[in-house]
Amino acid sequence: MTDDDDAALAWAGDEPVAEALEAPPVAEASEAQGEALEAPIAPTKTQIPAPLLITYGILAGLYLIYTIGWVITITRSTTTLPTLLGEIMFQLGEFLAIASPAVWFAAVVILTRRSKPIIRLLLLLAGLVATIPWPFLLGV
Repeated sequence: MTDDDDAALAWAGDEPVAEALEAPPVAEASEAQGEALEAPIAPTKTQIPAPLLITYGILAGLYLIYTIGWVITITRSTTTLPTLLGEIMFQLGEFLAIASPAVWFAAVVILTRRSKPIIRLLLLLAGLVATIPWPFLLGV
């Protein structure tokens, strides 16, 4: 290359292009490669297959429907108790009934992070049975 060509590729204040284009010395290149090979490899995160994600989404939707069923059931309830302690305990039970589907889903997802997907699916299906809003389904 001529100096005119080098001048066309550089801006004022930049180092000369010829110096920037030179390859590093062989010793430096081999040291850099050696460091790269010795660097610890970060663990790769495995991706969840698409059908499994869709299944989780459907189950999450069912748990949301269960929560809505419990809210509707409890808002229709007209039960009052004569004592303050009884009323507080009854309202605590109502709150726990509303929260139970969401708590079950979150607990299974968090606690089975490293488990096989089939175990997570079985526990989520068991939760659908355990948290079903029977008063809503029976019309009570």
